[in-house]
Amino acid sequence: MDRRLDMRFTAMFSVLALTLGSAACGDDDGGASDDASAASSSTGSPSASAGPGTLGEGDSTTEAADDDTTSDDGVVTDTDTDTGEATDTEGSTDTGTPVERDWGALVLGTLYTDDITEAQGTHDAVAMGGQRGAMMAGDFGHDALLGTTLLGTTENQFLGIDQWDNLDGALMVYGDPMFQAAFGMLFAEPPSLELFERRDDWHGWGSLEAADGGEHWYVVVRGTLSGDDLDASQTLHDMVAMGGQEAAVALGDVAHVVWVGTPEDPSQFFAVDVWNDDAMLEAFYSNPAFLKAFGALFEEPPTIGVYGSADWHQW
Repeated sequence: MDRRLDMRFTAMFSVLALTLGSAACGDDDGGASDDASAASSSTGSPSASAGPGTLGEGDSTTEAADDDTTSDDGVVTDTDTDTGEATDTEGSTDTGTPVERDWGALVLGTLYTDDITEAQGTHDAVAMGGQRGAMMAGDFGHDALLGTTLLGTTENQFLGIDQWDNLDGALMVYGDPMFQAAFGMLFAEPPSLELFERRDDWHGWGSLEAADGGEHWYVVVRGTLSGDDLDASQTLHDMVAMGGQEAAVALGDVAHVVWVGTPEDPSQFFAVDVWNDDAMLEAFYSNPAFLKAFGALFEEPPTIGVYGSADWHQW
């Protein structure tokens, strides 16, 4: 490694160790929850628009999620932050109410160099330097992927998927300017960043961990759901997913994982299918019957990209 890269990595390790260690533990005056609140309104925080946010630029503000409490009988009480009124919903049965509160971060960007070995070195320095603090804040999964040429995807475009067990921790880490500076060194320009709520109650199978070990392909679907009725959207999605599951699994689709809703817009959709064989992947997603049925979910055709597993640092 030349001296320039060695200095680059040393700086990143120092910045991330300080930044994420402090972020995960919180300060003496307010703790992690106060830091998360500050991060949600700082420059460079995840975008409050319906479209992709941009990490490292803009003055976006993220509204706080409604406060929820759960009684002993399993009833979820949602408190409207505008009116203060509480409403009871059965979280385990209502299709419009998330069953779990995990979140997924979707990071998409162009690497700062065409030298993939050099880019990996930069990514791994950032990831290893920040892993402990990110995990303490709630990041229990980090997948680093590279674009293929399948379905028109941009080759070697970077896609990162992080899984979080809470929203505040994600906002705190991603909103920190020092983290943005270190992570931004991986990209030619600030990448897009979006946070989506995990919807385990929408039909799916497997998990992202199905890709652990060996070569896999991640089919990433991103779009805006049609209409305002999430119950109707879930019904249609589940019908299409259940109807196509057997054929997809037979061709190599080992997981279908769904996230629905950003902190600002409940109609935003993000799903990942993990394939262990790409031989029939393009044929499956190009099938007119599939496109017609799946496309009915969205206001306009969603974006579909195919990203390959990489041996970059992950957890």
